[in-house]
Amino acid sequence: MIPVAGQAERVLLDTSAFINFADGGALFQLAGYLGERAAVALDVDVELKRSASGRFPALKTLGMLKWPAGEPLPLPPDLLADAAALRRLHSGPGAHQEANRGEVATALLAGRLGNAVVIMDDDLGKRLCRTRAVARISSAQLAVEMVASGALDEQTGLRVFDVATPSGVGRPEFDKALQRVREQLG
Repeated sequence: MIPVAGQAERVLLDTSAFINFADGGALFQLAGYLGERAAVALDVDVELKRSASGRFPALKTLGMLKWPAGEPLPLPPDLLADAAALRRLHSGPGAHQEANRGEVATALLAGRLGNAVVIMDDDLGKRLCRTRAVARISSAQLAVEMVASGALDEQTGLRVFDVATPSGVGRPEFDKALQRVREQLG
Protein backbone atom coordinates (compact mmCIF):
# COMPACT_ATOMS: atom_id res chain seq x y z
CA MET A 1 0.00 0.00 0.00
CA ILE A 2 1.27 3.46 -0.89
CA PRO A 3 1.65 5.85 2.07
CA VAL A 4 -0.85 8.72 2.04
CA ALA A 5 0.70 12.07 2.92
CA GLY A 6 -2.69 13.67 3.48
CA GLN A 7 -3.38 11.22 6.31
CA ALA A 8 0.06 11.30 7.95
CA GLU A 9 0.76 12.92 11.32
CA ARG A 10 3.91 14.55 9.94
CA VAL A 11 5.29 14.94 6.42
CA LEU A 12 8.98 15.65 5.92
CA LEU A 13 9.82 17.13 2.53
CA ASP A 14 13.14 17.10 0.73
CA THR A 15 14.23 20.00 -1.44
CA SER A 16 13.32 18.20 -4.67
CA ALA A 17 9.63 18.10 -3.71
CA PHE A 18 9.51 21.87 -3.28
CA ILE A 19 11.32 22.40 -6.59
CA ASN A 20 9.01 20.04 -8.48
CA PHE A 21 5.87 21.66 -7.11
CA ALA A 22 7.29 25.14 -7.78
CA ASP A 23 8.15 24.18 -11.37
CA GLY A 24 4.66 22.72 -11.76
CA GLY A 25 3.04 25.90 -10.43
CA ALA A 26 1.54 24.26 -7.35
CA LEU A 27 3.38 25.51 -4.26
CA PHE A 28 0.25 27.23 -2.87
CA GLN A 29 -1.77 24.03 -3.28
CA LEU A 30 1.02 21.97 -1.69
CA ALA A 31 1.07 24.27 1.33
CA GLY A 32 -2.71 24.12 1.60
CA TYR A 33 -2.80 20.33 1.36
CA LEU A 34 -0.05 19.52 3.85
CA GLY A 35 -0.57 22.53 6.13
CA GLU A 36 0.80 22.20 9.65
CA ARG A 37 1.85 18.58 9.13
CA ALA A 38 4.69 19.63 6.84
CA ALA A 39 8.20 19.97 8.21
CA VAL A 40 11.74 20.16 6.91
CA ALA A 41 15.12 19.19 8.25
CA LEU A 42 17.43 22.11 8.96
CA ASP A 43 19.69 21.04 6.08
CA VAL A 44 16.73 21.17 3.68
CA ASP A 45 15.81 24.63 4.94
CA VAL A 46 19.34 25.82 4.13
CA GLU A 47 19.09 24.26 0.63
CA LEU A 48 15.73 25.91 0.03
CA LYS A 49 17.03 29.36 0.96
CA ARG A 50 20.11 28.90 -1.21
CA SER A 51 18.00 27.67 -4.12
CA ALA A 52 15.48 30.52 -3.75
CA SER A 53 18.24 33.07 -4.16
CA GLY A 54 19.71 31.19 -7.11
CA ARG A 55 18.26 28.84 -9.71
CA PHE A 56 14.76 28.56 -8.26
CA PRO A 57 13.40 32.02 -7.35
CA ALA A 58 9.83 30.62 -7.17
CA LEU A 59 10.86 29.10 -3.84
CA LYS A 60 10.75 32.60 -2.34
CA THR A 61 7.01 31.94 -2.16
CA LEU A 62 7.69 29.67 0.83
CA GLY A 63 8.99 32.61 2.84
CA MET A 64 5.96 34.71 1.92
CA LEU A 65 3.66 31.87 2.97
CA LYS A 66 5.68 31.30 6.16
CA TRP A 67 5.51 27.63 5.27
CA PRO A 68 6.38 25.06 6.39
CA ALA A 69 5.32 26.47 9.73
CA GLY A 70 7.56 26.20 12.74
CA GLU A 71 11.29 25.92 12.97
CA PRO A 72 13.27 23.53 10.75
CA LEU A 73 14.15 20.31 12.55
CA PRO A 74 17.84 19.83 13.38
CA LEU A 75 19.37 16.40 13.46
CA PRO A 76 19.77 15.14 17.02
CA PRO A 77 23.42 15.31 18.12
CA ASP A 78 23.76 11.52 18.19
CA LEU A 79 22.94 11.37 14.43
CA LEU A 80 25.43 14.02 13.27
CA ALA A 81 28.33 11.57 12.91
CA ASP A 82 26.10 9.13 10.99
CA ALA A 83 25.01 11.93 8.66
CA ALA A 84 28.59 13.00 7.98
CA ALA A 85 29.64 9.39 7.33
CA LEU A 86 26.74 8.81 4.93
CA ARG A 87 27.52 12.00 3.01
CA ARG A 88 31.18 10.99 2.66
CA LEU A 89 30.23 7.48 1.61
CA HIS A 90 27.85 8.72 -1.09
CA SER A 91 29.83 11.68 -2.43
CA GLY A 92 31.48 11.09 -5.76
CA PRO A 93 34.72 12.65 -6.91
CA GLY A 94 34.38 16.40 -7.29
CA ALA A 95 31.03 16.57 -5.46
CA HIS A 96 30.47 19.79 -3.55
CA GLN A 97 30.64 19.55 0.23
CA GLU A 98 26.91 20.20 0.61
CA ALA A 99 25.96 17.29 -1.67
CA ASN A 100 23.28 14.99 -0.24
CA ARG A 101 22.88 16.94 3.02
CA GLY A 102 19.11 17.33 2.72
CA GLU A 103 18.44 13.75 1.64
CA VAL A 104 20.60 12.28 4.39
CA ALA A 105 19.20 14.54 7.11
CA THR A 106 15.59 13.93 6.05
CA ALA A 107 15.95 10.14 5.96
CA LEU A 108 17.77 10.00 9.31
CA LEU A 109 15.33 12.37 10.96
CA ALA A 110 12.29 10.48 9.64
CA GLY A 111 13.79 7.23 10.88
CA ARG A 112 14.12 8.74 14.34
CA LEU A 113 10.64 10.28 14.36
CA GLY A 114 9.02 7.05 13.23
CA ASN A 115 5.63 8.55 12.39
CA ALA A 116 6.49 10.59 9.31
CA VAL A 117 5.92 10.19 5.60
CA VAL A 118 8.82 11.50 3.52
CA ILE A 119 8.42 13.19 0.14
CA MET A 120 11.69 12.55 -1.68
CA ASP A 121 12.74 11.88 -5.26
CA ASP A 122 16.50 11.32 -5.17
CA ASP A 123 17.86 7.80 -5.55
CA LEU A 124 20.09 8.08 -2.48
CA GLY A 125 17.20 9.35 -0.38
CA LYS A 126 14.96 6.55 -1.60
CA ARG A 127 17.57 3.94 -0.62
CA LEU A 128 18.14 5.52 2.79
CA CYS A 129 14.40 5.56 3.49
CA ARG A 130 13.98 1.97 2.33
CA THR A 131 16.84 0.68 4.53
CA ARG A 132 15.39 2.53 7.54
CA ALA A 133 11.79 1.37 6.88
CA VAL A 134 10.66 4.99 6.44
CA ALA A 135 7.39 5.58 4.57
CA ARG A 136 8.24 7.54 1.41
CA ILE A 137 6.51 8.74 -1.71
CA SER A 138 7.74 10.78 -4.63
CA SER A 139 6.65 14.24 -5.70
CA ALA A 140 4.83 12.61 -8.62
CA GLN A 141 2.93 10.31 -6.26
CA LEU A 142 2.02 13.25 -4.04
CA ALA A 143 0.73 15.20 -7.04
CA VAL A 144 -1.47 12.23 -7.99
CA GLU A 145 -2.69 11.91 -4.39
CA MET A 146 -3.59 15.59 -4.34
CA VAL A 147 -5.57 15.25 -7.58
CA ALA A 148 -7.38 12.17 -6.25
CA SER A 149 -8.31 14.02 -3.05
CA GLY A 150 -9.49 17.15 -4.90
CA ALA A 151 -6.67 19.38 -3.60
CA LEU A 152 -5.21 19.86 -7.09
CA ASP A 153 -6.84 19.99 -10.50
CA GLU A 154 -5.82 17.36 -13.06
CA GLN A 155 -4.03 19.78 -15.38
CA THR A 156 -1.80 21.14 -12.60
CA GLY A 157 -1.32 17.66 -11.15
CA LEU A 158 -0.19 16.35 -14.52
CA ARG A 159 2.20 19.30 -14.87
CA VAL A 160 3.83 18.50 -11.49
CA PHE A 161 3.85 14.80 -12.39
CA ASP A 162 5.63 15.58 -15.68
CA VAL A 163 8.23 17.76 -13.95
CA ALA A 164 8.86 15.07 -11.33
CA THR A 165 9.17 12.06 -13.65
CA PRO A 166 11.70 11.09 -16.33
CA SER A 167 10.97 11.98 -19.92
CA GLY A 168 8.86 9.32 -21.57
CA VAL A 169 6.60 8.99 -18.55
CA GLY A 170 3.40 10.80 -19.35
CA ARG A 171 -0.36 10.92 -19.32
CA PRO A 172 -1.00 7.14 -19.48
CA GLU A 173 1.16 6.57 -16.38
CA PHE A 174 -0.46 9.54 -14.62
CA ASP A 175 -3.93 8.14 -15.35
CA LYS A 176 -2.97 4.65 -14.07
CA ALA A 177 -1.47 6.11 -10.89
CA LEU A 178 -4.55 8.28 -10.36
CA GLN A 179 -6.84 5.26 -10.70
CA ARG A 180 -4.75 3.28 -8.15
CA VAL A 181 -4.78 6.14 -5.63
CA ARG A 182 -8.53 6.72 -6.07
CA GLU A 183 -9.13 3.05 -5.37
CA GLN A 184 -6.84 3.16 -2.31
CA LEU A 185 -8.51 6.26 -0.92
CA GLY A 186 -11.90 4.70 -1.58
